[in-house]
Amino acid sequence: MLLRVAALATIILVFADFTKAQPAIQNPLNLEQGDSDCHNACSALVSTFGSSAFYDPSSSLSGFRDSFYTTQQRDVVPACIVTPNSADEVAHVIRVIRQHRCIFAVKSGGHALFVGGSNAPGGITIDLRKLDEIDVAEDLQTAKVGTGNRWKRVYEKLEPLNRTAVGGRNGEVGVGGFILGGGISFVSRRHGWALDNVRNFEVVLGNGTIINANQTSSPDLYWALRGGGNNFGIVTKFDLEIHPQGLVWAGQNFWLMDTSMISARRSLLNITTSPATSSLSYLKNAVVSGIANLLCRFGYCVTSKQAFRAFRSVVLAEQSDVYAQMYMSFAYAWQVDQFLICAALVYSKPEPWPPVFEDYKAMKSLYSSAKIQKLTTVYEEVSSLNEIGYRQMWAAIAFKMSEELLEKIFDLYVIEVESVKHVKDVIPALLVQPINRDEIAIFKKNGGNCLGLEDVDGPLVLFSIAFRWSNTEDDNQMNEMGKTIIDCTVDMAKEMGLHHRYIYQNYANASQDVFGGYGDENRLKLKEIQMKYDPEGVFSRLQPGYFKI
Repeated sequence: MLLRVAALATIILVFADFTKAQPAIQNPLNLEQGDSDCHNACSALVSTFGSSAFYDPSSSLSGFRDSFYTTQQRDVVPACIVTPNSADEVAHVIRVIRQHRCIFAVKSGGHALFVGGSNAPGGITIDLRKLDEIDVAEDLQTAKVGTGNRWKRVYEKLEPLNRTAVGGRNGEVGVGGFILGGGISFVSRRHGWALDNVRNFEVVLGNGTIINANQTSSPDLYWALRGGGNNFGIVTKFDLEIHPQGLVWAGQNFWLMDTSMISARRSLLNITTSPATSSLSYLKNAVVSGIANLLCRFGYCVTSKQAFRAFRSVVLAEQSDVYAQMYMSFAYAWQVDQFLICAALVYSKPEPWPPVFEDYKAMKSLYSSAKIQKLTTVYEEVSSLNEIGYRQMWAAIAFKMSEELLEKIFDLYVIEVESVKHVKDVIPALLVQPINRDEIAIFKKNGGNCLGLEDVDGPLVLFSIAFRWSNTEDDNQMNEMGKTIIDCTVDMAKEMGLHHRYIYQNYANASQDVFGGYGDENRLKLKEIQMKYDPEGVFSRLQPGYFKI
């Protein structure tokens, strides 16, 4: 039971497999959901692309709905869906959208967390899943990768060649949004983030033209696309740098949090725990509590102090060991009233338990999958430990490393989870991971990116919340809890002089000012570039979802 709950505690992005549908466009989809402009645009697309089908959740088109990560996105009903086969077809779609002034959204993998991120309510959803080219250069230095790919397919293509790309840690995540928002990888300490490993972007602009953006052709757009999200065009293909990679030592590691420490903390914070709602629940909790106490007695539990000390040691030691990468998550398992920790530890050499992870090794884990293995196996494990089809709330901030601040955040977390125990299928989780000086220094590669981070800013802690639940009626309470934790954490970090303005786009909440976190100078430059390449505002006005400059 504890291991099953521990597995649920892992917080990595996940995505279900989505097979290609045959029709180029699926139409109807409740045209009453859209306005006449979108109706006319959909009709024009049907006449151009041919095959169409009315929306019916019981038909094969339900696969489109199920391909989205969150139920918030699954519940969106677009006016129509178009699945272009090429950049030229994407360009045609954009020209139709521009002509009819219909709102739209673009879907690469469908992992955007909130409504409208990659599915357009009452508008046109452009699904890029057919743009799935993977063409590796003969010199094994680069690969042309279509935006519709999932990272799993990319890794499977590269691994037999002893190569890897700087891509998603969950292989089910889509290529496009991941790169355009930043892209933290298990090899980022050596090679930077995904956006730093793009040599060329093939882009469809708002006027329907196709251009290439790189260091010599449209270098300003090349800079802007490296962190600028979906604000400049639709990227249809990436020329990615690929890197030699053999076996790694890596795995997921689970710990139970010390039960006496949690009890003492609740008492100190004046928390009164909710009683069990039934005799069966009471009996189950009593049994689990007894097992947990026994595990703690035999040394299989850790305190928050131990966990944060181990994390701090990695943050500092990583500065001199570029092969180490990790994240650590905390989750509350309401089923058994226990707090759990999971740490994904990755060393991109086949060397078991390197010194950088020695403090984690010293903590006796409930379970560890750490071993020498293929990197693709690591990605597969991340995927397997995640469940899809839930409502989600994510948000992210950054601050300087401080065990004291992390302890204060954990206090706040213990207080807040008490109010959501009744929420169906709830797993409220916290995630911390380092952003190190060396990887920030790589941001200058190929002319730099627009994130606004300097190596002197590091090391930083990227802190995020990841909440999941089932029912719509619990949305307000879960969102309020998330807002409370983020707002209070920002306030505490500012009071301690530790806060940094940066917000990681791929984990951010819709309410957060991502581009404000890039700094005023970069934001102004991004707006100027946007005006140059999209003067009519196709991507700023007709594509309302996701983060705007």
